[in-house]
Amino acid sequence: MNQGYKLLCNTLLLLVASLALYECVYGILQVFRVAESNHAHFVLTGTFNNPGPYGCLIAIALAILGSYVIKNNDSSWYDKALLAISTVACFLCIVVLPSTLSRAAWLSFGVAALVFLLRECNLATWITKHKSISVFGGILLLVIMLGIFFIKKDSAIGRFHIWHMELLAITDSPWVGHGSGSVLRVYGDTQAEFFMKQERSSIITKVAGCPEYAFNEYLKIGVEHGVICMLVVVFLLITLIKIMLRYCPPFGYGLIVLSVFAFFSYPLEAFEIKTSHNEQKEKINSLISLEMYEDACAESAPLYDLFKSDYRYLYNYGYAKYKCGDYEESLRFLSEGAQRSSDPMFYNMMGKNYESLGMYDKAESMYLHAYYMVPQRLYPLSLLMKLNIKRGRNTAALRYGNLLLSKPINMKHESMKRLRAEARFTVDSLQRCK
Repeated sequence: MNQGYKLLCNTLLLLVASLALYECVYGILQVFRVAESNHAHFVLTGTFNNPGPYGCLIAIALAILGSYVIKNNDSSWYDKALLAISTVACFLCIVVLPSTLSRAAWLSFGVAALVFLLRECNLATWITKHKSISVFGGILLLVIMLGIFFIKKDSAIGRFHIWHMELLAITDSPWVGHGSGSVLRVYGDTQAEFFMKQERSSIITKVAGCPEYAFNEYLKIGVEHGVICMLVVVFLLITLIKIMLRYCPPFGYGLIVLSVFAFFSYPLEAFEIKTSHNEQKEKINSLISLEMYEDACAESAPLYDLFKSDYRYLYNYGYAKYKCGDYEESLRFLSEGAQRSSDPMFYNMMGKNYESLGMYDKAESMYLHAYYMVPQRLYPLSLLMKLNIKRGRNTAALRYGNLLLSKPINMKHESMKRLRAEARFTVDSLQRCK
């Protein structure tokens, strides 16, 4: 390795070690409540908004620095200093990584560690010489994997369901895909069609939701751009890993972590750049929460060109327009947002706009689509029940009311309790009128 190339690798290693130290210390301060978390439901997020991507970063750093520390044999003062810094960073990463509770990060690091042991430590030879210990280790590893699965069983099943829907979406347009930025919209439509075809098991119905991410970067590419593009990306990634493992192994192991993590999560979408415009979006949210809808519309209008691809902005703008009685404009923004989101609330709100315009058949189709997108949601059924009462279709209203009452609810969720109470009162009233 020539000196220039070695200097570049060592400089990158120093940057990784410095970043790892900063993120680990910041995370530890969050655990001890000295620093504030960036997510209301998680104590440990580092500088990210979620512990998943944070765990990915820690796992990547640990794979890079760990392989460097184990295999380093240089004796210059610079290498010794870098080794000392990397060792401290590795220790902190080992402490922090389990605390992230990111199973994808754990598994990704495990795969990189396995590749390291096979390439650098002759693990295959060791296994053949110690068959009894290897069998016991394999069983122990299987038990650990099952334990990781059952830590958040519903979440794991939900992830499998997301992949199932994405695979179904790919089969609808396998060669050219559905278009850039379409994955969430296609996911929502595919899930609606999936539940519309037949009644599904309670387990699947329970875990079905409206994800904000594809939770698999490869399937996302397949949905948006087709199977051929997806396979090309995988091939190029494998080739890049091989090149890096040959010429700069530590970063090859780090890339393995990122590649495996991308199969389970959304590392390419984890970075959100905060700007003054984001602060304006927060102001719009505050205005809506204060029911100052005309002011919210006025604040939203100048941001359209900048955020017309942001479905959250489009929903808030469409909602504010609906509250101002501008139903046509509301439908425009909501329909644009629905092209980029799997959230059934877009269809609920479009239905309310159509209902306000007297287009009841169109409203009903929107509510039904919203219901099938996430069958455990109560709100579409409540809207369907009320719409059919308005149309004098009491039998249909009774059917939707009873269906709503059959759904399980979270007793800590006030809006669910309210919707069920309203449905109970309405169903009882309709039954008395029979």
